[in-house]
Amino acid sequence: MILVKRIWYRLFKIFMSSGLFFFFKKIHIHDEENIPKKGAVLLVSNHKNALIDPLLIATSIRRNIHFLTRASAFKIKPVYWFLSTLNMIPIYRMRDGKETLSKNEAVFNKCFDILNNKKCLLIFPEGTHDIKRWVRPLSKGFTRITFGAIEQNKNLDIHIVPIGLNYTNATEFAESVSVYYGKPILANKYYNKAELNNSILALKTEVHGKLKELTTHIESENYDETIKKLGNVDFLNPIKVNKNISEISDEKLKTSSKNKKPSLLWKLLKKIVAINSFIPLLIYKAFLPKIKEIEFISTTKFAIGITAFPIFYGLQSLVLKYFFGLNYALIYLTTSILIVLILAKTKTSN
Repeated sequence: MILVKRIWYRLFKIFMSSGLFFFFKKIHIHDEENIPKKGAVLLVSNHKNALIDPLLIATSIRRNIHFLTRASAFKIKPVYWFLSTLNMIPIYRMRDGKETLSKNEAVFNKCFDILNNKKCLLIFPEGTHDIKRWVRPLSKGFTRITFGAIEQNKNLDIHIVPIGLNYTNATEFAESVSVYYGKPILANKYYNKAELNNSILALKTEVHGKLKELTTHIESENYDETIKKLGNVDFLNPIKVNKNISEISDEKLKTSSKNKKPSLLWKLLKKIVAINSFIPLLIYKAFLPKIKEIEFISTTKFAIGITAFPIFYGLQSLVLKYFFGLNYALIYLTTSILIVLILAKTKTSN
């Protein structure tokens, strides 16, 4: 059973990797070697883009990951079963109802077991996602998991790996993303049972500081003004952008570069894809009014992209095969896939 689950996880990971390859123009992975190959590892990431964030992390490293996921995604029993097969664990928040918080005790115990079995766990300690370019204050849940596992097993070393996710435009198709893996932090160095509150504060401060280095961080009080002054910088390089933020001046606002516009060829290809994919795009338009949070826009586009698009192209190909033969069907299917791929890889980013 364990072997079957591993094979299923691996196949799903390959499928998601293929989908992300078609969805993004470029995916830049930095310092993946910072993740320990063995032992208990807690991956701690900023959270900007709903389901896309954990998919990018899971598909960019070799180790199998267990995920803490918002409990609201598990309400339907078949979905609960499906997510569980992919190592996803529901975590309950106040918005799920105060009475549900007691269920987190079992969740924390499961996390302790994962780390004690020297596996890999991913958590987003900001608690919710936010598309803005900042790192919000961290909840103490990840410290409770870390120190709780250490308390159960004094001989257990837990390494925390901070992760920075950086998007050129998190809501759009054919944009780029960078994933930065920071150097592992040995959590045991921060644990002192006699001064637990100080231990929690010290670990939160350390991790929060590292996350702010690995992603663009703009302070909330000057956010809109700073974004304007930065202009079209390379948000895929947070180290450079954060340096620009620290040096920013009023003159920067006047010298920011203009937005780059897509080429005529790209616009033509987009129209061809739109005509050739009108039913999947109609499905997306039907879902669009139901999206309550901007952070779910990319997730919806991606979900439709890896399901409705290939199904529609496959059905179109079967129709062509019936009327014109296999060769025409294969030419149509291959051409459709290539045009989408070219569209994704040749977009001019702003």
